Amino acid sequence: MKSKYFSARALAGLNRIGDVLLPGSDELPSFSEYGAIKHVDDLVAYAPADDVATLGTVLAVLSWLPGRLLHWLAGKMSTATPNSTGMMASLYRQLNMGLRGILFSLYYSGQPGAAFSGKDPLEVIGYEVNRVI
Repeated sequence: MKSKYFSARALAGLNRIGDVLLPGSDELPSFSEYGAIKHVDDLVAYAPADDVATLGTVLAVLSWLPGRLLHWLAGKMSTATPNSTGMMASLYRQLNMGLRGILFSLYYSGQPGAAFSGKDPLEVIGYEVNRVI
């Protein structure tokens, strides 16, 4: 997949951290299996260019981390509470909110990749949006 905003390395990092945070199950696909990454450009199109560039750098770094370290980082991100103090706790919270926001927005968008043929995560969890016009 090509991206207007992210390198191939950054996209690989997004898929890797996505599979750690959304690994899938018997019914749900993993993040990379679902293929919603193809819509990442739509998601970041209106974000400030500096923020997108920084995100690309973070994702590229995540693509190189060993799996064990990536899982450790995801754990630190998940357990950093507002009561946690220090520079690293703040960084973990920011990573947690930013990465989960992007990943969950893509995963639960209802827009899978072209190669995906299973049940949509929204269908599996029974979520349906009813718009009234």
